[in-house]
Amino acid sequence: MASEDGEKPEVAAVEQLPVTPRLNDWIIPTLRLLAFFATLAATLVMALNRQKKTFVATIGTTPIQVTLTAKFQHTPAFVFFVIANGNASLHNLLILIVNFMGHKFDYKGFRPFAIAVLDMVNN
Repeated sequence: MASEDGEKPEVAAVEQLPVTPRLNDWIIPTLRLLAFFATLAATLVMALNRQKKTFVATIGTTPIQVTLTAKFQHTPAFVFFVIANGNASLHNLLILIVNFMGHKFDYKGFRPFAIAVLDMVNN
């Protein structure tokens, strides 16, 4: 509103408070980092694991020794497990990058929505 004299009213200066990081701002990235390392460890353990079992049988007086090797590629469920954990590791890494650098490219609050949708797709 204008005053009767035609002067503009003075606006009181609002004191700016320093922005301090809150504990809540670090909970989600910490959990994502923990999930990233857990899924990466599970992927590497399953992909690099090789089990050997040696069977010894005696036929007559001749001992026969057979060594069998098991890898994750021999079972379709384990192949799926390695691929799914690799996908989850990549997803967590990308979301961590978006979390730390995505605020520069945020378009009208689209980032939280996109993260929630990608989390649901990944699960």
